[in-house]
Amino acid sequence: MKLYQLIVCIFFLGAACINAHAQEEAPLGLLWDNSSSDVRARGVELTEYSGSEFGKSFVGNKFEKAIADQDRVLLTFGFNDKLWRIVIQSREFSNDPFGSAVTSRYNELVSVLSEKYGKPMQYHRLGESIYSEQRYFLSGIEGGKSRWFSNFETPNMKIQLGIAADSSSTGRWHLIYEYKPLKKGFDESKRSHEKGSL
Repeated sequence: MKLYQLIVCIFFLGAACINAHAQEEAPLGLLWDNSSSDVRARGVELTEYSGSEFGKSFVGNKFEKAIADQDRVLLTFGFNDKLWRIVIQSREFSNDPFGSAVTSRYNELVSVLSEKYGKPMQYHRLGESIYSEQRYFLSGIEGGKSRWFSNFETPNMKIQLGIAADSSSTGRWHLIYEYKPLKKGFDESKRSHEKGSL
């Protein structure tokens, strides 16, 4: 009888561990590994997005939590309807060719993220020629001559905060979160999906 009780106890502990994995917190009050219907049940409005190479994706609105100047959020569920990637894009920082406003906000976010996830690996590189001048900061970003981003990593997440440019005078920050336990599964599903298409 005691052996039976021990086996039942181990079973329920294992089930609890699997459930804990499935319920790991994601940004914006979401949970990794949730389905799109689970996310909708949390009150998030989802509009299908067709341009993603990362599987089934939606633009989301009405999150439980939000970043003050976020403008657009893209949620990706791969091929198995499991949330594994989140991209958050800021509002426009316009009339800012020097990138002063967007860089200031970027630095604030680096500070907050560093407190939560540890020191990042930073890649801050200005382009050559005119792109090495501060007045062409966003032109360099827009043209791919300059790069400005920070990579954070935890045991279960990869996070990148970067600066992007819509034009030579309008910039944005963007945050990309990837949940590593599901990224591997996505990569395998993508290979299988592509193999079936070839």
